[in-house]
Amino acid sequence: MEIVEKPRTEQELAQLISKVFIHLDDSDRQLMRRFGLTVTQYWALVHLHDKQGRSLSELANLLICDKSNVTSVVDKLEETGVAERKRGKAGDRRYTRVVLTEDGLLLRERVMAAREHLLEKRLEVIAVDDLHQLIHSLKHLAITLQIQFDGHQVEHLINQAVEQGRAVV
Repeated sequence: MEIVEKPRTEQELAQLISKVFIHLDDSDRQLMRRFGLTVTQYWALVHLHDKQGRSLSELANLLICDKSNVTSVVDKLEETGVAERKRGKAGDRRYTRVVLTEDGLLLRERVMAAREHLLEKRLEVIAVDDLHQLIHSLKHLAITLQIQFDGHQVEHLINQAVEQGRAVV
């Protein structure tokens, strides 16, 4: 009896997304290095666009990391003079916001423009109509995955996957 495997469309999609991410992430890392940044520091700059800045907790949530990790990221940004911590409401020392300095705002604009140019050049091989379709499909996927995450469904799905893996003989 011949075993016929069903198409692994989901697996192929996940592998392609991973490959694309690895290539784009690597070029991001190389580009950020030219500006004296890590990729995480770059994303911190991106999220610090507001003049009021962000709290460390807000920044940690946006960077999808814990508060201790974001503290070291902000420390490095402060050391290079692109960000500073400011006291919160009425000088409350328990509440600190991170804001970009003038140098930080300028660096943010420069590095974002450089990354935009790099992405345009790397992705120009894809036809405009195909890009729009890809964007549409990935937006739908991103929304669905975010709903699963927000609804705390991911742990349940992981548990099901573990059980499925254990059932394989």
